[in-house]
Amino acid sequence: MAEAFAREGARIIIGDIQAELAKEAAEKIAREFSVQTSSYAMDVTNVEQIKEIFGRIRDQYGKLDVLVNNAGVQIRRASKEFLEKDWDLLMGVNLKGPFFCAQQAALLMNQGGAIVNISSGTSRRATPGRAPYVISKGGINAMTAVLAAEWAEDRGDKKAIRVNAVAPGWIATEMVKDGFRSGVVSEKQILSAVPFKRLATPEEIAKAVVFLASDEASYITGQTLFVDGGWTALGMPDMSVYEED
Repeated sequence: MAEAFAREGARIIIGDIQAELAKEAAEKIAREFSVQTSSYAMDVTNVEQIKEIFGRIRDQYGKLDVLVNNAGVQIRRASKEFLEKDWDLLMGVNLKGPFFCAQQAALLMNQGGAIVNISSGTSRRATPGRAPYVISKGGINAMTAVLAAEWAEDRGDKKAIRVNAVAPGWIATEMVKDGFRSGVVSEKQILSAVPFKRLATPEEIAKAVVFLASDEASYITGQTLFVDGGWTALGMPDMSVYEED
């Protein structure tokens, strides 16, 4: 996603709890796309740290045009066995963090802007063994709608902050591939449930995010765009296998 924005000439700010990886990514993008980049060590479960980082962004850039809320964790466990500490971590990263990042970003979008939250196809097509994750992504969809309504009314069309979400289906990432290899999820079963009969590429998700952040989507707000090859269109529960180590 950062590379897709860089191709459009955007200045890129990367925040991640893994500071060295964020720095490496920012430096790589700066070299390859000749755009200004910066990176910050950032734990999105820590609201005071969020405020500090966005304050530093204000001091460095003066404003913010686009926020992509992409931090997320996945913890697979049967609901009857889910631990409170894991619930708190998952909700902190997947829901609390995006809300307070959006809050702080909005304060820097005085001339309008766009926020794109990353949801999940599981917010529509529930997947057993991932209840808190599914709940958190359903919360992202609801947060997207309510912030869009609130911040459009707050400023009117010309200076509105548009808030949308992208809900990916199954993507060909290393995490998903590791799941296939370990048997946590069944590749055959997943592909049988996707009308396109293939996984999405990360680039396909990135294009949807850039679109929603761009002026091409100037009259779109409060929406969750499912980019999933038709997976959620089938509307039936997915019974992907899951196992615990």
